[in-house]
Amino acid sequence: MKALFLAGGAAGFLLCLAAGFSAGRGADVILRDAALGCLAGALLVRWFWMVLVKGFREALTIHRRAVEEAAAQQQAQGHPQPAAAAPPPAAAPAAASAAANRLSSFPTPKPVTR
Repeated sequence: MKALFLAGGAAGFLLCLAAGFSAGRGADVILRDAALGCLAGALLVRWFWMVLVKGFREALTIHRRAVEEAAAQQQAQGHPQPAAAAPPPAAAPAAASAAANRLSSFPTPKPVTR
């Protein structure tokens, strides 16, 4: 969100800066308008992002409801529910012990004395 806000502000600033230069206005007026364009661009991108996120949330909610209704309908018709997938085997402890073995095979560095 922060990156989008900054990108929108930068785009608004650059757009107003280019428009001011092409119109042949003074530097003080160009920078003032560019600062206002920066604010407007950032707020516009923030608003659009919120609308987009709201649409994604609504679509996900509709999808979840459809899946729940389909599961309830299958259960009402007497179809068994699919079994939950078995979790993958725990490979983390084996990988951690293998990494520890590799690290322990290296000699420890000796301190430098002068």
